[in-house]
Amino acid sequence: MTALISVVIPCLNGARDLPRQLDALLAQEVDAAFEVVVADNGSGDGSRDVVAAYGARDARVRGVDASGVRGINHARNAGVRHARGEFVLLCDCDDEVQPGWLAAMDRARAAGHACVGGDLIRELPDGSLVARESGVERVTWPDVPRPFGANCGFRREVWERLGGFDESFKGGGDESDFFYRAHLAGYPTTAVRGAAIRYAERDGFRAIARQYFNYGKGRAKLYRKFQEHGMPRPAPWRLPLVVAGALVFILLGGRNGRQRRRGVGLLANRAGRLVGSWRERTYCV
Repeated sequence: MTALISVVIPCLNGARDLPRQLDALLAQEVDAAFEVVVADNGSGDGSRDVVAAYGARDARVRGVDASGVRGINHARNAGVRHARGEFVLLCDCDDEVQPGWLAAMDRARAAGHACVGGDLIRELPDGSLVARESGVERVTWPDVPRPFGANCGFRREVWERLGGFDESFKGGGDESDFFYRAHLAGYPTTAVRGAAIRYAERDGFRAIARQYFNYGKGRAKLYRKFQEHGMPRPAPWRLPLVVAGALVFILLGGRNGRQRRRGVGLLANRAGRLVGSWRERTYCV
């Protein structure tokens, strides 16, 4: 066994989806030894029982308590704290790693990459494809690549040096903050080809609006924290264009659910940025 990799899954009420993710992880073919640590953030739906049942059948799976503080970054920190691996990978309980995911990530680890990100295959609840996105995103901050929290990883030493994930971020900007700090500390993120995860898009316009509203608030918080390091402010002139485009998507989308989803997400994101800007005493709309 060449290394021990820890796959950490923050979990809150994931009993319905966890089996699919755990089955996909345990079916991975990789030379390195690995473990799966499910950090339960206070589930009330039997998620812990699901993990315990898997752990009874396969010692590579175990659960840890992360219920002290509600929030995904608290669960991530608790999971990493209990993990035994020198290299940590993060994925979510309601998604599904694809064949070859772990092997591709292990090759990146062996090549010496400190922070990594894999592709997201975004799918609607009915299974139809929305998009496939690269393992790193540069739109928010072109000079600083960052991965998606649902498919990323890092050497344990990076987490220790940074002091873990910032638990004040909740629902938006949470993983971005960590990987921005990592980049500034000399640990840039590398996209890993072949390390893909099926990402389940939110179901229902209310859930979409809530998600993107939180993303918007997180964007303002990120800007407040990293503006002195060169993070760009969104161009003010784009706001009316984005709002107008969103309204077109919503009003003229007809039966095209994707267009309406996009419009709702755009409006909710800008509303979140407005609220976040007020809270952070900055301007990032």
